[in-house]
Amino acid sequence: MHVEGDLSTMPLVDLLELLHEGRKSGVLRVEGRPPLTLRLQAGEVVGGGILDWQGLEAIASFDPTTSEGAFRFEEGLQSGRVIRPLRTFLAEWARLHDELRRFLQAIDSPSRVLESLNAAPPYDVFAGGRSVRSAAKGWGVPLIIAMERAWSGLRNEELSPLGRYAWYGLRVRHPAARRRRADADQELSRLLDGRNLGELVAAGVDPQRLRRYLVEGILAGELVFPGRGWLLRDLVWELEFTPAARG
Repeated sequence: MHVEGDLSTMPLVDLLELLHEGRKSGVLRVEGRPPLTLRLQAGEVVGGGILDWQGLEAIASFDPTTSEGAFRFEEGLQSGRVIRPLRTFLAEWARLHDELRRFLQAIDSPSRVLESLNAAPPYDVFAGGRSVRSAAKGWGVPLIIAMERAWSGLRNEELSPLGRYAWYGLRVRHPAARRRRADADQELSRLLDGRNLGELVAAGVDPQRLRRYLVEGILAGELVFPGRGWLLRDLVWELEFTPAARG
């Protein structure tokens, strides 16, 4: 069985309920910025995510109400445990996504580096500067909980945002890094020779320009590296939520 269409005519939630009623097994791919993949077994979601970022946290970062993007479902047996019964899964997905959007109004992405102003628990994890993603690992909690704690810390003036992001520490190599290209971004292609992305920003590359370039490169499959799933998700959020002055 093969089904394809557009979310403008078949909303994602309706599509999942249809596949659930038919007890379909297979892979559902949704185009978008970022894209989403869901694996279903007998109509229940058993896995999925954004590129190599997998799991419920990754799925919940995708807007389940979006009406933009094409979808494609290909039938086939899938393995894995049911994340939640579908209706419970859909309710949890909507709740987590709404909460993330609320926190993103203050913290433009989980990659944003924050610093503790007093080093007192629980914010001592941010001493010297740390991203919310890294703090989640340090606390041993889901990302949504880390975002909520960081959001509260900012509101209570126990945390302060710094002008850098977790992805500044990544080293990304573009296949054309050593070749000349005849397009407007040839300079960025050459600069992506494996050097630290933060070094490019420090050298004067506009962060928003770099974000857009990385997003397009990942979506086009030109940039393939571990961590590109969470990076793509965070970059798209930052393009939406980062005020120009904060870069």
